[in-house]
This record gives sequence, structure tokens and C-alpha cells, in this order.
Amino acid sequence: MTTSDELRFIARVARMYYFDNMKQPDIAKHLYISQASVSRLLKKASLNGIVQISINEPKGTFLELEERIKQHFNLSEVIIASCEQDEETQIFSRIGQAAAQFFSATMQQDEVIGISSWSESLLNMVNNLNNNFKISAKKIIQIQGGIGSPTVQKHASILSSKLAKITHAEQILLPAQGIVGSTEARTILMADPFVQATLEQFKEITMALVGIGPISPEKLLADSGNILTKAEMNTIAQKKAVGDICLHFYNNKGKPLQTAIDQRIIGITLEQLKTIPRVIGIAGGKNKIEAILGALSGRLINILITDQFTAMRIIKSIDQQS
Repeated sequence: MTTSDELRFIARVARMYYFDNMKQPDIAKHLYISQASVSRLLKKASLNGIVQISINEPKGTFLELEERIKQHFNLSEVIIASCEQDEETQIFSRIGQAAAQFFSATMQQDEVIGISSWSESLLNMVNNLNNNFKISAKKIIQIQGGIGSPTVQKHASILSSKLAKITHAEQILLPAQGIVGSTEARTILMADPFVQATLEQFKEITMALVGIGPISPEKLLADSGNILTKAEMNTIAQKKAVGDICLHFYNNKGKPLQTAIDQRIIGITLEQLKTIPRVIGIAGGKNKIEAILGALSGRLINILITDQFTAMRIIKSIDQQS
């Protein structure tokens, strides 16, 4: 049993550490005890209630929501951006800012980063990155075919080009359309040495940044020309698709749907994505909730960056299943 004198000594050590900001080696030297003893005494301070650590959440943080979603879907991390309005333009802007902050804080030296194309959220993320990165990525690899309509100013290559410049990395483009006109056209393009060289480097990726798309194509994708016909969309709907990642569709359990369309897509597959250590899905909004839930259920991503309104809809879905 710890005596009152021992508790007072423990409290003294705790005060030096927490209030006087002394480092453990300095406390050990000052009190003529070992550093191991200081560490042990600090642990006792917590166990005996002498030190109680609390976190005062800043306004606009959602730690409990993040933890619930993280635990339910067994994710590595969940980041929820604060939004004043449940409105698409603001949501894209805010999750882009949150993604930029998270990316800046967690990118590792010599990281190999894959980035998908035609995502408004990713475009906002890249636009919110500052230019004072102290460390460098190794490569920025475009993981989804990015060539589209020449009239589109928000060309997919801008994403990888700007991200490569900011992170001082080598840019690796995928010089092909996301969806080609036929399986024969895909076969020819897949045999192209430049396309092959990029596809071969997918296995090096340590972090992937992907958007999550609803069944109806978003404006940026629609403008690109990489869209499907009404008949093809009807086929996907009949198979009960809820969304897509890198133009690969899946159902509400996150199971990839096998369709003829897959034989026309040039880019990373969902199976390849699952082998990447960190797959960061950046998405939010009313029309994406089913797509996000499907991606989470199928573990197609392991990090989610979204907004508070979308997060509440995810929680509502979790509660309804309980």
C-alpha cells in the first residue's frame, strides 16, 4: 500500500514533469534517482489519481463520432471536417481542407503516393496544400486513366502534377483514358510500354488517395468524357451497385461487381488497392452515403475523411443495423 509520504513524493515528481516542464533525465539528476524510477513514479501518479489527463475538444471536433465509425468498420483513422451547411460545395471544400491537413501531418519521407483522377474532393485537397513541405515523397503515381475531353480545364494530370511539385516527388502519369471504347482498345493500350511502366509501379504504392463516387457521375467526371452509356448504367443498377472507386463498381457490402465494363477500364483494381498500406477515401455528401457505406463495409479504404453530416448518416445506419 502506498503511504502518504510516498504519495507526496510522487506528487512532487509529477509537478516537476507536468508543471515545471522538466524532462525525465533532468528530474532524475535533480532528485538523485534513476530515470527508470522517474518513469515508474509518473505511472503511479496516474494510477493513484494524482494526475488526471483530460482533453478539451476544440469547437468543430468530433472525437466520439470518429471513434465510433473507426471501431465499427475497423478503420485505421477517421477524420471528420466541420461544416456549417449540409451543402455539396461547402462539403467538398471543407473535406478538402481536412484532407490537406491530414496528408501534410502524416506523409512520410520517400512515400510512394497513388492518386485517382476526376475527384472534386481530391482537387480541393491538393489546392489546399501549402508549398513548405520539409520532407519529400518519392513518387506521385496516377492510378486511374486521366485522359479525357481536351476542353476540360480541370484535367486529371493537374492533380498528380501539382501534388508532385508540392511534395518534391517524381510524377508518374498513366497516359490513357479511364474508360476506353472497347475491350480491343484496352488490349492495345495495355500493351503500350508507357502504360505498362506505370501499371508496374502500382505495387510500390504506400499511400493511395481516392475519391468515392455515387452511381450517377459527378460533374468533374461527366465533363471528362469518361462516362458510361445509359444502357451500361442500367446494367450496373441491375447488379445493385451503390458506388465506385477508380471507376470500379461495388455493392452495399463493398463486393466488386463483375461486368463487361471492367474490361474497358485502365487503372488500378480494387484488389490491388487492398494491398496498399494506407488507402484514404475522401468523400462526403447526401448522394454519396450509400457509396461510402459500401466502401467501408468492404474495407476498400482504411482511412475515411468526410464531413459531420455524412458522419451522422453513417452513425444512423450503424444504429439501424444494431
